[in-house]
This record gives sequence, C-alpha cells and structure tokens, in this order.
Amino acid sequence: MFTYSATQWIFGNEALESSLRRLAKFGYDGVELAGEPDGLETEAVRAELERHGLACTSICGIYTAERDLSHPDPAIRAGAVRYVKACVDMAASLGASVVIVVPTPVGKHGPVTTRQEEWEGAVASLREAGAYAESRGIRLAIEALNRFETYLVNTLEAADRLADETGVASVGVMADLFHMNIEERCSIKALRAIAPRLMHVHIADNTREAAGLGQTNFAQAMRTLVEIGYRGHVTMEFLPRISNPYEAAARSGDGDVFDEFARQSIDHIKRMTAQAVSAVAEPPPERLRT
Repeated sequence: MFTYSATQWIFGNEALESSLRRLAKFGYDGVELAGEPDGLETEAVRAELERHGLACTSICGIYTAERDLSHPDPAIRAGAVRYVKACVDMAASLGASVVIVVPTPVGKHGPVTTRQEEWEGAVASLREAGAYAESRGIRLAIEALNRFETYLVNTLEAADRLADETGVASVGVMADLFHMNIEERCSIKALRAIAPRLMHVHIADNTREAAGLGQTNFAQAMRTLVEIGYRGHVTMEFLPRISNPYEAAARSGDGDVFDEFARQSIDHIKRMTAQAVSAVAEPPPERLRT
C-alpha cells in the first residue's frame, strides 16, 4: 500500500549506519536522507543502503536563510534554486523519487519586502527548479510548515495554489500531519482537497512525537489516504519537544528514545493502515427489504 521510511535528520548526529540498522530492525522500507549534497559520499551511502536492505525514498531539503526560494534578492533566490537542483541530483543518484521543498526558511516569520513579491519569487524559483527536476524524473513536494516556524505557506491549500501557479507537473504537495494539526481546520478535508497533487506524507503526532502517543486520529488519516488513492511514501518525522526542529540535527545520545519512537511509529501506522484497507474493501451492507 505505502512505502514506509523515516527521515534521517531526526536521529541527530548519529552515524548513518546506526540509523539504517534501526530502521531495518523495525521493518521500514527505506530512509529519507537529509538534503546536504555537498557532504554526500554516494557510493558509500549506496553500499550502506544495500547492506541493510533499504531504499532511499526521498530527500528532505534543509532550508536555512541562504536557501530562501522566495527572497527578493535575485542572488539569494538563485543560490536557493541551485541548492534544490543539487538535491535533485542527489535524489537521482540514490534512486529517490521526491525532494521536499519549503519556499521560506525556518525562522522567517514575515516578508523582507511584501508577501506578494515573495510569493512571486517562490513561484519563479519553483518553476525553474521544477523544470530541472522533471528533466531528471524527480518530483518536488512543497511542504507547508506551521506559522511558528515560517510564513508564506502554512496550509495545504496554500501549497497547492503555489504548485498550481508554477505550471510544472513535477511540482506538487506534501502533507505533514504535525503541521496540519496546527494549521488545518479539518485535516481530512484538507487532504481530500489537494489529493491530485499529493506526492509525499510526513507522520508525527500532535506533540511531534511518535504516532500513537498523542491525540491525532491516525485511523481516520490513513483511511483517507487509502480512499483518495495515495500510494506513495509515508515517512516518520518524530522529534523531541524542542522549538527549533533543526536543533534536533545536533543532538546525540538519544538511542533508546529513537528506538522506542521508530518502533512505536511504524507499528501504529501499519496497524491503522491495515484497518483502513480492510474497512475500504468491505462491501456496503445490503439494504433491508421492506
């Protein structure tokens, strides 16, 4: 039904081999690698993936201030586009199908100039990066982050509108259940509304911890994904309770917590998915004759 992975950077600064061993142990299909192409040793990463029987499902772009696809300075935007293209090359070299893009970096809470100007900058940036991605058989999935992390694109509707304005088929939308818990009035309606462009899914509970530890109704969410025909990657992105998510990349010494969260997430989501598939497959009851 889905390909299950977890994003690498949530495991802090531990060695990739340790992260892959954990994912293989708990039954994951693959890993979503952090988008840092300059530090990549492609052959070594391929060898580790093969050794653990895992695929690289996707690349999670890391959007810092110098990687601002919406910035009014053309030089900064051009640098951000080059970064996305490098992530596309990274994805192609490792067999991944999706690169996640965020139009404004984490920590940017308002425009440098105007919202409209920066929106238009993001459209132009994604149009260029999307055309390059399409030429390489890679899709760009726009992620909507919550208002406390960034601005411009906070809802799935906004991500869908941005993708539409690029006019490039390879540019679509990703859904992150944690951010949706904050921003969407109804996560189920939001998922159904953007279904044609849904390219990727991130999973974390409302506390941003492992699925099943909080209040998110994953039974309803997974059933919706089944019903709308989504058949892509479902990637776990659980985190400790910290305000800046990128701080997680510098953490260490949480191996036991990582094990617990990795097991909890996949067990819960697979169980919810199995129930959803069974429910959708059941024929409706026959009407009683009167």
